[in-house]
Amino acid sequence: MTKNATTPGDALAYRTLLLGQSEDAGLRKGPRTQARIRWAACELLEGMSLDALTVQDIGRQAGIAQGTLYQYFGSRNELVAAVLHDFISFLRERMLAAAAGSASFQESVARSTRTYCELFRANRGLMKCLLNHFDTFPEARAILGAFNQEWIDLVVSAMRRQQRAARPTARDIRRRAYALGGMVDQYLAAIYLYEDRHVVATAGSIKEVVATLTAIWCRAFADILPAAEMGPAAR
Repeated sequence: MTKNATTPGDALAYRTLLLGQSEDAGLRKGPRTQARIRWAACELLEGMSLDALTVQDIGRQAGIAQGTLYQYFGSRNELVAAVLHDFISFLRERMLAAAAGSASFQESVARSTRTYCELFRANRGLMKCLLNHFDTFPEARAILGAFNQEWIDLVVSAMRRQQRAARPTARDIRRRAYALGGMVDQYLAAIYLYEDRHVVATAGSIKEVVATLTAIWCRAFADILPAAEMGPAAR
């Protein structure tokens, strides 16, 4: 097996959660083995592309026979799809928890954006699978699309409750939210996945990245929400 790159304190990494489950004596052997297999796939994807990942690699990393892996997952793609579905739930839960209790739209955006940035950075391998493999792994498009749809539905619902005028319509809000969401993913990919030196040099610290993205979100919706909801970022 390759060296375990996770650390016990790395709570933002989904693979750390899986590793903990695989070592939890309170779980039955079956769930622990499944968690070990999922962890192995996540761990390997931190250092290799999805196209290069094989069932043999995963079995070696997990320390199990290929036959054991096939007892739980019919193929590599079935395993990766299951991991990505669960990872999306992991993302969603943490972003919602971060935004809960926010006093304004700006605060909600800042909290959820910071959490997304931190999770993106801590789970580069899985984010790369979601964003970069539509041709060879089309399931990623559907998984990411469902997550984006659900998150944007939440944005639209929140804004429709608070907007100060009859316009824009829900469709107008959705259009802006989709454009902004795509921008965020590409910006973070340039920083954390491709490590574009020009983008990295100007992006600054994670605090500055969050401030930039929050300001853009707030400005994009400044004509919809009351000024009290927007905060200084939109002024």
